[in-house]
Amino acid sequence: MNGTRWGRSAVLGIPSLLVVLMLAFGVRTGVLASSVVIQSGTSDLATSGLYGIDFGLSVVDSTQKVRQADGSVVLRNVRLVRAGFAEGKLNELCIAVHQRIANLDYTIKLTGGDGNLATWEVDARNVELDGQLVGGTLTLDGVVKFGITGEDVTTIKNPDGTYVDNPLDANPSQHRWGADATFAEFTKVTGKVYAMEIVGPFTLPGLKVKVEAGKTLCPAPPAPTAPPS
Repeated sequence: MNGTRWGRSAVLGIPSLLVVLMLAFGVRTGVLASSVVIQSGTSDLATSGLYGIDFGLSVVDSTQKVRQADGSVVLRNVRLVRAGFAEGKLNELCIAVHQRIANLDYTIKLTGGDGNLATWEVDARNVELDGQLVGGTLTLDGVVKFGITGEDVTTIKNPDGTYVDNPLDANPSQHRWGADATFAEFTKVTGKVYAMEIVGPFTLPGLKVKVEAGKTLCPAPPAPTAPPS
């Protein structure tokens, strides 16, 4: 309840594979762990729609571990958009995690949803993600603030009802661009995600996990056929 402070360096190789495979234990019920972290370098994300309450985003700099062709690992600074919301709903979800094991490329693909574009069946709380090259249609409503600094963005609240300070962990000395809105709705969302954390609870009906040879992508999502309810 006091905000999220998570490691910003992506996990390489087998650990991230295990994280995704552990999600499969929720397949029967669709209710995943109260805290889910996906850190795998660059993953592909696609969802028909994302609706968030107490939504915020900020431009941030993040240090990522990158494996070179010779097997060595170097640190690289990457400028990203960090987005978060206190609670929300998704309409279908696909995450493709790319792995390279023994010089072979694999994709671990996690998909979920009920297959009905009129429902927003995926529930999530306290979500943060670092993304790059994110596309889609964004509609903001309620109290909307553009051009505020990243450290002034608000999303989640303390137990006493006050907003957590700097929930996106933006560097206060950089004063990066930020935006804040009471409500946000993304549709036909696709993007490259460096890290994603859902503190929970997280309900994902119809969860499936499969391993595919090569680097495959999530299919382009269609638009929802009804607004969130």
